[in-house]
Amino acid sequence: MSASSELESGQLPRQLAEDIVYDDNSSAADALPNSAEVAKPINVEEATLFLRALSNENRLALLTLLQAGEQPVTALADQLNLRQPAVSQQLGRLREANLVEYRREGKTVFYRLASNRVREFLPLIKDHFTRQD
Repeated sequence: MSASSELESGQLPRQLAEDIVYDDNSSAADALPNSAEVAKPINVEEATLFLRALSNENRLALLTLLQAGEQPVTALADQLNLRQPAVSQQLGRLREANLVEYRREGKTVFYRLASNRVREFLPLIKDHFTRQD
């Protein structure tokens, strides 16, 4: 098999990664996805909707606050120093993307994270984008 066909098949990167051994005797190849995982097609439309919802500073801040649990719109607005209508508008966008759910209790509307997907994704964002002040 030629080097280019090994590269295309994924064998060459795996072989090279197996040569890298860490102190705990694991290899870099252990971190590589298997070919079945790589071959899984992504739902581009759903991924785009999800990532587009995260692309707004206020929406991302709202999701971060909701990691602590369900909160009323008024509390979210206070924490972000935003007007309640602006927060409600951004929560509506997050609801359209299925990232948050809400419930009413009298005149008060409470929001919470809607899925494990967003719960699992937010710590990744925090790990990669925490301020280093």
